[in-house]
Amino acid sequence: MRHLTSSLLLGIACSAFAQTPATPPIMPASSEIGSAANTAKSMLDDNIELVDSLASDSIIFEPVVIRDLDEILAALPDTMPERPYNPMVGPWVFSGYRSLKHRSFNDISDNSNQKSQYLQSFSDVKPYRPQWLYNALTQSRISQDYMYYSMVYNPTSVDYTYWDLPVPPRLPEDDVSLGAYIRNLNLPEVAVDDALLPEFEQKKKHWLHKFNTGLQFSQAYVSKNWYQGGNNYLQLLYNFYWNVQLNPTYHPNQIFESTVSYKLGINSIEQNAVGRKYSISEDNLQYNVKYGFKAFKKWFYTITGQFKTQFFNNYKTNTDIRSASFLSPADLNVGIGMTYSYANPKKTFNLTASIAPLSYNLKVCIDPKIDHAQFNIEPGKKAHSEYGSSGEANMTWQVTSNISMRTRVFAFTDYSYFQGNVETTWDFAINKFLSTQIYANLRYDSSSDFNLSKWHHWMLKEILSFGLSYTFSTK
Repeated sequence: MRHLTSSLLLGIACSAFAQTPATPPIMPASSEIGSAANTAKSMLDDNIELVDSLASDSIIFEPVVIRDLDEILAALPDTMPERPYNPMVGPWVFSGYRSLKHRSFNDISDNSNQKSQYLQSFSDVKPYRPQWLYNALTQSRISQDYMYYSMVYNPTSVDYTYWDLPVPPRLPEDDVSLGAYIRNLNLPEVAVDDALLPEFEQKKKHWLHKFNTGLQFSQAYVSKNWYQGGNNYLQLLYNFYWNVQLNPTYHPNQIFESTVSYKLGINSIEQNAVGRKYSISEDNLQYNVKYGFKAFKKWFYTITGQFKTQFFNNYKTNTDIRSASFLSPADLNVGIGMTYSYANPKKTFNLTASIAPLSYNLKVCIDPKIDHAQFNIEPGKKAHSEYGSSGEANMTWQVTSNISMRTRVFAFTDYSYFQGNVETTWDFAINKFLSTQIYANLRYDSSSDFNLSKWHHWMLKEILSFGLSYTFSTK
């Protein structure tokens, strides 16, 4: 009854205060609040029924139903309901000491005129605190002060302390992972045994292929002392490339690589003095082969071979002087040595470099209408053999998914004569059937005519082409 009595008295007083008109004075007189509190207390003391104070002629009484004790007990719940929280009744929670300026209703009433003037001074300035908000804040502050005062001066009225309250339950954080999303889909469960693939023997690929062919438009520049002859041109270019390699995954101790390539370029020209309307600017058949077995780490003992020739006759500009024909010239090189092989983990870069301290080089020219001396072949002979050393390096680089580059470097010397050749091809794939290709061939031959051009022993051929292309690869 300690909470009920005190809270009822204070509640009646606060209700009378909240229902006062909004016009000044703001707070009711303390005598009116005291009178309301005395009336409520006397009603409790005298146990007067509130319904008896109402006019009897304005109420229609229903017949009273009298129930048995057993029926009343049966209608009661099994457990008593928890007492709802009320800031005036409790339960009260003590959260710590704070400063308290004890004020009564008389103090607030005496300052009502001052507060009214304070509010009126801000009535024309926004934002301002309206009268109803001031009344509500004042009522809440009085209630809080009353509860705090009661708990400090009467500690038995404290129901709980803040530091002894149990930790309130917290909802788990939202799981925004992919796994939670899939679980929320409520997908049907799948038997793991049904999802397993049947056992089968995987077919091994012992040979890796890369095939490319295309017909392209091209532009080229040929130096005057190019060993096969030729002119600057716009032409149609056909190219063929086929590389076969032993799969290093299944054969790590062996190395074998075979490459066949052929380029044919035909360009139209104005009718020259001898009546020809076309010329062959590119006619190159080349075959490279390499075989070896592992020595240590990335080094292999290898045998390398190379063969180069052309198919069609070619002539110097505006003459009948033949500069090249089938097997005229033809180069054959065989070397014995070691090869270094490297490939990056992503298989986008491959490098093989061979050194052959013992190398045999054969030059052939079977056409009697061609000057044999330009190929370092003695007059009256069709072949010339040379012994010396050679070196070769091949590099392939897949720059992006549609850009690739391959380079081949070859050099041979018999220690009195030197020949070197660098071939680089860039492929830019537009789609599966269209591509652009840049081909450059830089050659050095110490046996060529030094006074033929300013290039002297150096020779250069460059081809820029665009057209149809098809590529197939199992690498």
